[in-house]
Amino acid sequence: MPPDGRPAGPLAVRPHPGLGAEFALREPFDVHTFAVPPGSLLALYTDGLVEDPALSIDEGMDRLADALSAVHPWDALQQAARRVVSSLVPARPRDDVTLLLARMIGYRKGDTATWRLPARDDAAAGARTLVSALLRQWGTRDDTRDSAVLVVSELVANAVRFARGPLTVRLIRAGHGLLCEVGDTGNGRPRLGRSELYDDGGRGLHVVHVLTTRWGVRWTDTGKVVWAAIAK
Repeated sequence: MPPDGRPAGPLAVRPHPGLGAEFALREPFDVHTFAVPPGSLLALYTDGLVEDPALSIDEGMDRLADALSAVHPWDALQQAARRVVSSLVPARPRDDVTLLLARMIGYRKGDTATWRLPARDDAAAGARTLVSALLRQWGTRDDTRDSAVLVVSELVANAVRFARGPLTVRLIRAGHGLLCEVGDTGNGRPRLGRSELYDDGGRGLHVVHVLTTRWGVRWTDTGKVVWAAIAK
């Protein structure tokens, strides 16, 4: 749904069969890219939200679009999702219902920085130098800067060790803190495994887990991006 008050509408993408479906195991997940203005609202939902024996599927989709159009750009998404679901789903639904709302956030050019690094053993040291210099320029607090430098260093070191290059490092300054991203061309999913105190390796993601408010992985056309959020 665009932020300018225009009605909500569907995206022209071919959906995946769905998690848990038997034939979905043989169907690879697609990566979809689309351009929307900052502030747009994205709704991901299961068919239980729009299916009703008394209505056609098109009518169910129209009802959902109307409900989404009532969401104000400043509304908290958790409460907005509850209102949308309660307005569409009866007290005793016939099917499982899932709704995920995401607001597309735009950033000013001066609040982002991106670097391309070769996948070499010295990549982590180079990333530390670049990130530290930028955060000093941004006037970031010392403890936040130290955490960000260490997180980026660990993510870059993991990418060099387990994936392939070149690497992309991106730093975003937002109101809640910093978002660190490291992209590579590998397709392996980083996992938080067990690590003993005196292990030579394997502590990188544990460091990321401790220093960040949340972290995760998203897939791209060329590989993956591991991201981590650091509070101010």
